Amino acid sequence: MKILETTRLILRTVNHEDIPQLYKKIFSDIEVIKLTFGNELFNLEECTKFIKENCNFDKEIGLSAIIEKQTNTLIGLGGVLQCEYLNQKDYEIGFILAKEFWGKGYATEIGQAQIDYVKNKIKASRVIALVDSSNTSSINAIKKLNLSYFTKVKTEDSRGDREVYILNF
Repeated sequence: MKILETTRLILRTVNHEDIPQLYKKIFSDIEVIKLTFGNELFNLEECTKFIKENCNFDKEIGLSAIIEKQTNTLIGLGGVLQCEYLNQKDYEIGFILAKEFWGKGYATEIGQAQIDYVKNKIKASRVIALVDSSNTSSINAIKKLNLSYFTKVKTEDSRGDREVYILNF
């Protein structure tokens, strides 16, 4: 199911056939993992479990597959997640791209579509993004999307400490 579409990308629900590609492009690449999930690579079983627990196979909220339209290639995960990192109901936007797709402006493009979705469809009053302080490329993309640094939080998952950026509507 298509959730969002931009000029170059489609955000759609994940399907079981995506798991081997996501494992190869995201979950078994140490550079990608260090900037997103921590320092431990996932084996295929852990990747499958994570995807089944966190990705949206049949709904719009959750992690979704990011597809490059021109080539119909799966290039990463992204999506809108409901969260309460700041002690109230919020919506977190996010994107995890395979290394070969870094530096092409895809994070900013999908991020803007996610912001528009939270603002116009969910009708929330703000959006947040969490990022590792060493992930300067993602921080730059988040700042291009007009989010501002707000605070630092410790997540309860494997991501650990994250900087929180916020955009009020």
